[in-house]
Amino acid sequence: MGRRRPVVAGSAGGGTGMDPRVILSSALERDEIAPIEALILMQEGETLLPELQHVANELTHRLHHGRVSYVKSKSIHYTNICRAECSFCPFWRKKGQRGAYTMSVEKVLREIKAAPDVSVIELQGGLNPDLAFSYHLELVRAIRAQHPKLHIHAFSPAEIHFLARRSRMPAIEVLRQLQDAGLDSMPGTGAEVLNDKVRKKICPDKLRTADWIDIVKTAHRLGIPTSATLMFGHVEDEIYLCEHLEILRNIQKETGGFTEFIPMPFIPDGSPLSHRNGHHRMIDEDRVLRMIAISRIFFNRTIPNIQANWLHLGFPNVLHSLGAGANDIGGLICADDAIHPASINGKRVLSTDCVRQSVRRVGFIPGERDPLYRRM
Repeated sequence: MGRRRPVVAGSAGGGTGMDPRVILSSALERDEIAPIEALILMQEGETLLPELQHVANELTHRLHHGRVSYVKSKSIHYTNICRAECSFCPFWRKKGQRGAYTMSVEKVLREIKAAPDVSVIELQGGLNPDLAFSYHLELVRAIRAQHPKLHIHAFSPAEIHFLARRSRMPAIEVLRQLQDAGLDSMPGTGAEVLNDKVRKKICPDKLRTADWIDIVKTAHRLGIPTSATLMFGHVEDEIYLCEHLEILRNIQKETGGFTEFIPMPFIPDGSPLSHRNGHHRMIDEDRVLRMIAISRIFFNRTIPNIQANWLHLGFPNVLHSLGAGANDIGGLICADDAIHPASINGKRVLSTDCVRQSVRRVGFIPGERDPLYRRM
């Protein structure tokens, strides 16, 4: 079966017309806005940012009643050797290149042991041709054996696609074996922008849009929930962003398997794309807030959790995003050097006390959650 093509260019639903302020006012009375309406808000949103934030904040309050969640997690990137060589990524290395590494299973276990307070371990890595599928199974089994209560959130759709092709197995079989080994959920990264024209420019050797969709839907059917992501602020056009959002919303209506949506601005950080296109700084905060607000308005109850990840945005920007539609700030404990986050006093750690005090200071109610967004 062919996937349903997005209908961004179609007419707006609900008879709202094309006036962005009418779209915003009507968004408070409807469950969702049409993709074309989201496009209009993106194109005219710079002058409408206060109104966008107001509507997004109101919708968020209706869903979450002022609560802001966080999770105690540790992120480990087990290898940075990657054949995809995505132009936006400063992290990947070729085999034998200076800085290239692959962690042993024992090394990963030591990293987890060094963070005893976490409830979630997040594993991601490059598409390393030298790592057989048996490594990934052994890794998950070893973590499950030593930490039976730890939630294992691991392996992006791109990794699953790569493992399936290398192992000459269907993706569903790769997922089943990982699930049997102890995999609980998956990151929905590797989506970048779900449009093959854009992907050809920024990640031509990574899985295509249809492959990402198929693997995510397959995971959901197996009972493996995933996050949903978007990387914006690079070479994409706004219409492709709206197409991406529509794809995610359609998947969620079909499967219900997305736990959250995480809009992530492109972080140049010396990547090949930053040198090629002159993107040496992350986009400004207003554009980030605009995307978060439009995401909230577009997804509303369909994907109720919008995460403003402090590792990508920096904690001050995250606090601002709480008034623009975000209700979650991601993991607090620590991450490795795969991304280079804004630090707090030089540390890649946010203490629970710091978060709770800061969230209260801006008028929200902090609370710890589990990986499936159940309050703890």
